[in-house]
Amino acid sequence: MKKLLLFTLIFFCVNSLIGQQLYLESGKTISSFDYKNSQGESLDNLQSSNHTYLSLGYRKTIFAKDLFINLNATYSGYGSIGSDRALDNYFEWDLSYLGANVGFDYEFYKPGDFTFFVKVATSAEFLIHGTQTLNNQVYKLPGEQDFDTAIYFFRGGLGIQYKVSENFTVFNQYMYGFSGTFKNIQGDLKIRAHNFGLGLLINISKNKGTSIGIVSTQIEELKKELEANSQKIGELQDLNQKIQILEKSALKRDKEIGAKEGEIKALKDAILNAMMPYKGDDLTIEEQQDRVKIVLDSDMLFKSGSWIITKEGEKAVETLGVVLASNPDIAIRVEGHTDNVPYEGKGNIKNNWDLSNKRATAIVEILKNNKDINLTNLSAVGRGEHNPIGDNSTAEGRSKNRRIEIILAPQLTELMKIIKN
Repeated sequence: MKKLLLFTLIFFCVNSLIGQQLYLESGKTISSFDYKNSQGESLDNLQSSNHTYLSLGYRKTIFAKDLFINLNATYSGYGSIGSDRALDNYFEWDLSYLGANVGFDYEFYKPGDFTFFVKVATSAEFLIHGTQTLNNQVYKLPGEQDFDTAIYFFRGGLGIQYKVSENFTVFNQYMYGFSGTFKNIQGDLKIRAHNFGLGLLINISKNKGTSIGIVSTQIEELKKELEANSQKIGELQDLNQKIQILEKSALKRDKEIGAKEGEIKALKDAILNAMMPYKGDDLTIEEQQDRVKIVLDSDMLFKSGSWIITKEGEKAVETLGVVLASNPDIAIRVEGHTDNVPYEGKGNIKNNWDLSNKRATAIVEILKNNKDINLTNLSAVGRGEHNPIGDNSTAEGRSKNRRIEIILAPQLTELMKIIKN
């Protein structure tokens, strides 16, 4: 790549001795993708993203004084972001291309020191770096079939120049372009780009005596540009190494997350085996992503309006405690729930919320009797009638709402460390 940049530098320097102008342009590229996979399916929810480009070129009149040919080399960035609503996937592309361009511009209007021009150009561009992010996974694109070919671009636009002095002119231009590939690939990727650029034209043909000095100055500037590009290449190589390290870290993270998910499933299976005698309307066990939820019917555990647990309920909770004691890294949260019928019992109970809190605490007190359970993992909370799962207007719905939920989840401290790293 460095040899290619050096060859481009020498080519422009030699041609500038007999040409008219050198120019340097930089600006913003707003690009978007039109992508179809090998089955002809399109990604519809793709949005544009902003990148930068740099162009170094040579400009010379041909055939008429207002018609110019442009030869230049470019370093361009393209990309797009989007999502797949059906699969809930997030996509992001970040591509860098090195290109060779030829184009023509025509100066059609010259009021004072200003000049308006139209321009068309075509280019061949080669991928030098690229990544695709799919959700939290980053993939390198060089060598991938959809990107393992050079692309061509057709561009058109217009601009304005302002003559600062005999030797220097600044310009601003807008170009719109679309791409294609030089060979057929399984997928169909087209890039559409809007380029907004600001540049400097340097006249080197007005005076032969001063041209050599100007060329020498330009050679020095081009050498500096070459050094800057070499530094960018080194930065890209460092970035590639970092990406490889991140990919390895991501694989390790996925394995550890998978192990946590396996622990959740194993815990559920152990609870199912231990609580088999109580399965039915009185007990349900659900596996929810990163946790297990056990739902116990309050009528099995407590008498109406009471927070004193029954013998049968005490036995069920003790059986569950044996399983929980063998999983010391599991956080245990006990939640009490009631229906919406106002509490009318006697004693020091104020309302349904107070009753639900005392029932949750009663469950925790039984679990505490198992010395192998880590007490720092235990918590109790009353939810009253404020989180119903059934219709309180029916007896069946109110029965569902009178329940104890025991929510089991792994301690996430180590998992969060893995994700952050």
